[in-house]
Amino acid sequence: MNVRKLLIPLLILSFLFSDIKPLGRDKDPKLTSDISYLSLLYKKAIWSTLSLPGQRFMSSLIFPESSLSHMNVDNAVAFTIDDGFCGADNPHGCMLNEVKDLFKKYNSKATFFITGSHCNHVSFEEVSLLLADGHELANHNMYDFPYNEHNKEEFIEDLDLTDMIISKFTNNKTKWYRAPHAKLSDVMQNVIDEREMVHVISDAFANDTAIPDSKWIAEFVLKQVQPGSIIVIHMPERGVREWLYEALELTLIGLQDKELKAVTLSELESLKVN
Repeated sequence: MNVRKLLIPLLILSFLFSDIKPLGRDKDPKLTSDISYLSLLYKKAIWSTLSLPGQRFMSSLIFPESSLSHMNVDNAVAFTIDDGFCGADNPHGCMLNEVKDLFKKYNSKATFFITGSHCNHVSFEEVSLLLADGHELANHNMYDFPYNEHNKEEFIEDLDLTDMIISKFTNNKTKWYRAPHAKLSDVMQNVIDEREMVHVISDAFANDTAIPDSKWIAEFVLKQVQPGSIIVIHMPERGVREWLYEALELTLIGLQDKELKAVTLSELESLKVN
């Protein structure tokens, strides 16, 4: 019996039947029809106002200097996708193949920050094809909720479980880590420092899980983006955040218009200039 094949389903079962915090996706709209027009306008206005000083500048104020929001690169950006691959509550929603084909269409690459509990409804073969196309995986913890109030032992256990799931798909473990909900505590920072991992944030993000408007998301990201930017868009699923598939494509088209190549974080790092 292959113990690894049993691991992820057991983890998901423990998640479903445990007293766990509400997930971020429980609070967000799943369909475009789940939010009123006025509420949508309000969310856009709030996010636009918060981003007025520039997300690159705001990130430098909020996060430690060791957190990456961008790199010094002339003609490329890192495209990162959060919450891969498909939520435990959406067993038939995986759109990994569609997303993979979309990036191939635009000759682009991405770093997929995977959530461990989102890996039960994707096959090894699907992820292998993704990696064969030059994409990479990174750690985004087991669940879609903040970890900033966890103690060191709890956080290490969660980080290790997610790493174990990543190792099911690849032996090429990256150093990249992203804290869910952008909540990073000193405890978390100390652990990732000990592991020689790097916390990655973004300077081009449109609060896309709360604002179901593909065109607006892409336009907002493209207004923020600069050479060396790190873009975040969340993973679309059938029936959950599906608008993000169109947002991905519109953003990739816009990057081509700006003559900015979309690459993985590791590729962007290799392109850094002094």
